[in-house]
Amino acid sequence: MATTTTTTTTTTTTTTGRTRWTTPTTMMTPPMRSLVMADMGIGATRTFASDATRAAKTSTEAEDASDAGEDADAAIDQGVMAVRWTVPEEQGSARDVVVPMHGWDGSVRGEATLPGRIFDQPLRVDVAHRVVRWQRAKARAGTHKTKTRGEVSGTTRKARPQKGQGRARVGMLRAPQMRGGGVAHGPVPRSHAYALPKKVRRMGLKVALSARAAEGKIVIVDSFAGMEPKTRVMKETLERLTGDMGLAAGGKFHSTLIVDGEFEETSEEDDDEETYSPNEIVRISSRNLPHVEVLPQIGANVYSILRRRTLVMTKSGLEQLIRRLDEPIRR
Repeated sequence: MATTTTTTTTTTTTTTGRTRWTTPTTMMTPPMRSLVMADMGIGATRTFASDATRAAKTSTEAEDASDAGEDADAAIDQGVMAVRWTVPEEQGSARDVVVPMHGWDGSVRGEATLPGRIFDQPLRVDVAHRVVRWQRAKARAGTHKTKTRGEVSGTTRKARPQKGQGRARVGMLRAPQMRGGGVAHGPVPRSHAYALPKKVRRMGLKVALSARAAEGKIVIVDSFAGMEPKTRVMKETLERLTGDMGLAAGGKFHSTLIVDGEFEETSEEDDDEETYSPNEIVRISSRNLPHVEVLPQIGANVYSILRRRTLVMTKSGLEQLIRRLDEPIRR
């Protein structure tokens, strides 16, 4: 007895009415076949086993990935920081936050208050972008220079007679269109700096500090007094304070900005390890670490804060920075 097999065929037509292609449903993928047959009214409520299997597999893989991500997050060493993976909903409400203050050895030595008027401002990315562009433009050397046709070395004679040879007229071989000639409209030495309102500059600094506070990547240190001025000791200190969250790309060096109080001036006679001041200890022990930057509070800026992964501030640096940002802007 012969068996007859019926194959459903779909035809797609263009706007002009001409047939573009004809595709049997048996050659379609299961999702496409379901949509086409539903549009045709054939098996509108029918589901394919392959679709259900694929959906179950995708759900299982998503759950496994989520569990693996949680396990990986738990395995990351955050040091003494309480890193947040999402910005809190109440961020930007100018709330004062009390954070623990640690010593350079990682022990808790008290508490410090981060005032909301500085460390809990709305995260205005546009303001931070404006300040960073202003900083980078002001830091440009502006020593670019090209030679014009009057500065290029070469002869000034006319290349060939004006008429009589049937060729194009040429006046000077140092013209921009000639090989080895000068450059037309090239760069000249100039300053790339431009003015930016002081209100915007101060707001940008508050936005950068608020961003690090929202991430939980600010560490307050009582003082670095008593620490040995060695690169190895500073590296171990950063490992205790920032853990793996402070590592730069590559996972080898720490990326940290250390903001200290005003640097104390010392004479050459006091060049002895026993007479080093705390901020000298920080500068000497971190100058061989490639991604560690040490600044006094007067030098704290938006670019340096956003460039480094973590922010470490001393007690004196925090107090002086708050005092500076609370002062009225000088017109």
